[in-house]
Amino acid sequence: MRTLTVTPLFFNVLRLGVLLALSQSALLAQAQTFKIDCDAEASIPLLEKKLTPAKITIELQNIGRNVYFNVVGPADYQMRVSSLVTEQYLGANLTTDARMGANKKNRANGRENQITIERESVAYAGYNDTDYQGKSVRILFEGKCKLPRQ
Repeated sequence: MRTLTVTPLFFNVLRLGVLLALSQSALLAQAQTFKIDCDAEASIPLLEKKLTPAKITIELQNIGRNVYFNVVGPADYQMRVSSLVTEQYLGANLTTDARMGANKKNRANGRENQITIERESVAYAGYNDTDYQGKSVRILFEGKCKLPRQ
């Protein structure tokens, strides 16, 4: 009876092959992030206050039927909105042929945030319920964006 000699080189090659196969399947599960640069303005109607205009970046992802938005910029402009429904949040996908968007509502306290981006004009609008200078307020956002970059 003959035995097969297995060398450490064989195991290393096998391990490398398995890792390569797993890394390729992991890449399939990742969503591509699109970034849109915008000139944004914000106001707080309750306080009759306009915030300083800012340059922001909106990061968009689409995974399955859910859309995810991450607004990066000055603190008062930052927010995350998704259409994902969880125990804590009730999300809604507002995407249509004319626009992309999402709304997120906190089930515990009723606070909402929303973002929409018009497809043709690339105009941005949204709102965020938050605390501002010790008061619970809704900050309204709007602006003009440039076409996505990758």
